[in-house]
Amino acid sequence: MFYTCAKIQYDGSKYFGFQWQNGLLTVQSEFNSALEKIHSGKITTMGASRTDTGVHALEQIVKITTENPPEFDLIKLNETLPPQIQALSLEACEGDFRPSAHTVSKEYRYFFTNLSKVDYEDRRFVANISAPLDLEKMQFCLRALRGKHDFCNFYSEGSNVKSTIREIIICELSVINPHILFANSSLFPFPQNLSSCFQLRIEADGFLKQMIRHIVSALWMVGSRKLSSEEFLNLLNGPKNPKQHWKVAPPNGLFLYRIIYPEE
Repeated sequence: MFYTCAKIQYDGSKYFGFQWQNGLLTVQSEFNSALEKIHSGKITTMGASRTDTGVHALEQIVKITTENPPEFDLIKLNETLPPQIQALSLEACEGDFRPSAHTVSKEYRYFFTNLSKVDYEDRRFVANISAPLDLEKMQFCLRALRGKHDFCNFYSEGSNVKSTIREIIICELSVINPHILFANSSLFPFPQNLSSCFQLRIEADGFLKQMIRHIVSALWMVGSRKLSSEEFLNLLNGPKNPKQHWKVAPPNGLFLYRIIYPEE
């Protein structure tokens, strides 16, 4: 067997997430299809993170296993991939490498505006909340999120997990110019008239299903004063609450930004 590690990025707008699903268009199915067109023999792939429907990736790691020596290179692969997916690098890796299991942490970023009326047409990469936000209250809750907590009230059920405890390493909200941040990537053309937006940067040792989008929704609830800081803390540190306090934030503003391995 031969093993190759690919670093890819993708606009997830049209895909039902990264992972292969029978009968659905996913990033992994498109990636596998492209490889099959330029390589003979059996191919299997394994991703580092299962991004959800509509979620993007600036950096996703995919392990490619082939029976024969790789017949593809970076140029040939990118010529075969659809325009929404781009391979950034290809390197040989060890057979026992597991892209997801061997991570130290993963970093996601969520981009949103706070406009009463959105004045840009392309909403693929940035969400919006129109209600006025109390940023001071949100920052208080952001600080509380750091460290190890039980996120049983901040994820969507439907996947088998042994524990809902995760450790958040970085959790910060800032205002950025997306054109500067994404200057080196042609896949993510933010609206020209959008010179600034909010960025939630969050790094953790792992994430539960839709955990970040739950956190964003909870922060918006606190910022719009529909949920008090005390209630937020009770949900963060308390037992499972049968009541769902919010709708999950839209996926379009979420990016898998970086995956950190031990040697980095």
